[in-house]
Amino acid sequence: MEQKIKKLGCRVRPLEITNFSVDLSGWFQKQPSVGDMIWFLGHADDGVIWGRVQDGKLITSDRAFNRISPPLRISTLQQARIFGRNAEVRVWRNGAEFRACLLEDQPDNNAEAFDEETILWGNNAEAKKEGFTLMSDGRQGLRHAVPIDVPDSVFGTNSNKLRPLRLLIRHYLTYDRDGQARIALSRLVNLYVQGG
Repeated sequence: MEQKIKKLGCRVRPLEITNFSVDLSGWFQKQPSVGDMIWFLGHADDGVIWGRVQDGKLITSDRAFNRISPPLRISTLQQARIFGRNAEVRVWRNGAEFRACLLEDQPDNNAEAFDEETILWGNNAEAKKEGFTLMSDGRQGLRHAVPIDVPDSVFGTNSNKLRPLRLLIRHYLTYDRDGQARIALSRLVNLYVQGG
């Protein structure tokens, strides 16, 4: 992927976290729109939770593969995001409490950003169920259930297994007094299959 600088800034707005611990899924479903395709990624003490918002409802990977994916629970959650083309809603644990914010793209001729394509692990689709694909990789038995249909045709040959899953990340730049650039903030933009 060719990296192009975009004239784009990021507006960060704190979000109210009331009732988050009572109804996690409901809280995410009520958040501002982040785009037309809405993905969910959560990191918990007991694993990775993928999901998507479909017809206004959050559907998480434990629904399809509950032996692999942990459920979304307040007791184990460390951080979570819903994200899409326009924005990201981010929640993170801060001690015993949670905090939340909205990271939203803002056209700005004085700001700069670029997108980075990240390769996710998974060179084999073990199973597909309810719009999720159970991905595995390597002898260690690493597995996660992504909320996307990954076609068998994108994995290559047995002797040359490919990792087709991609996560698009947007990085927002800032400059110091000497004019040196650094990444000030990053957010998730999209989950997709390369070559699919």
